[in-house]
Amino acid sequence: MNQEEMLPDEEISLFDVWEKLCDGWRGVAGGVALGVAAAGTVIVLTPARFEAVAVVQVGQVGQVGQDNVSGRPVEPPAEAVERMKSPTFQRRVAQALGDQQWLDDITRAGTGVTKVLSLQMIKGTAEQQVPLIELRASGESSLAALRKAEVTVSELAKVHAELAQPAVARLRADVAIARERLTSAERDLLKLTKLIAATGVRDERFTQIALITSLRIQKEAETYGQRQTIMALETALEPPATQPAHAIEAIFAPEAPASPNKGFLISLGCAGGLLAGLLWVVVRDSWRRTRDARQLSM
Repeated sequence: MNQEEMLPDEEISLFDVWEKLCDGWRGVAGGVALGVAAAGTVIVLTPARFEAVAVVQVGQVGQVGQDNVSGRPVEPPAEAVERMKSPTFQRRVAQALGDQQWLDDITRAGTGVTKVLSLQMIKGTAEQQVPLIELRASGESSLAALRKAEVTVSELAKVHAELAQPAVARLRADVAIARERLTSAERDLLKLTKLIAATGVRDERFTQIALITSLRIQKEAETYGQRQTIMALETALEPPATQPAHAIEAIFAPEAPASPNKGFLISLGCAGGLLAGLLWVVVRDSWRRTRDARQLSM
């Protein structure tokens, strides 16, 4: 018999592939089992990390416009994000918590970048007057992560209160000046009212009473204007125009750990094990075909 006739056909049909896979099912199953076992080992050896999520609005200070009262950010939210990423700020938070491990991590990192805090601007709010910041704090437990998020927001509120102090002081000074002007205008208005009552009326167009009446109208307008100014300034000093940095909703700290992601790791282990098993079947079949061809050629 010719050796070429004895060589196996190089073309393999899908049916042949299926037969080979069925023949090597133990290798495929073993690969999947090994992948799941590896994923389980990673899950067991990886410490659980919990995560708390807060949506933070930066501190605001009120300002009085021509027609309304509004609040403006104490600092741009992008700068607030960079501030909270800085080692100095994170060290303050760690000291407030008494977290020595976090302090050591900041010192070792050099730049202060650690995995404890994750910060980013929330997409879709950048065009708003006060964009929002997403804060994620991780910890060994749900309560620890919650405390880190709360103290971080509290420390940011303290910083923004210091930054807003000059603007708030100016608003309060403006209120005091407006109150003095209102008191003076009310006192002059009272004098003019008494003077009109005591003055005899002869000719309202040319006598003293006409001038006094005109002055009284001016003082009434001034009094009304000062009251409106005081109301606007006091509104600017109150929330929501003036308020510290805060979480717009209650900080969310789920009981389930954020990492390791058991479902993802097990799925990854199954997929990796399946591919490894299929590769083993293909390699084994190729090795057998090569071995048979060598034996036939001898």
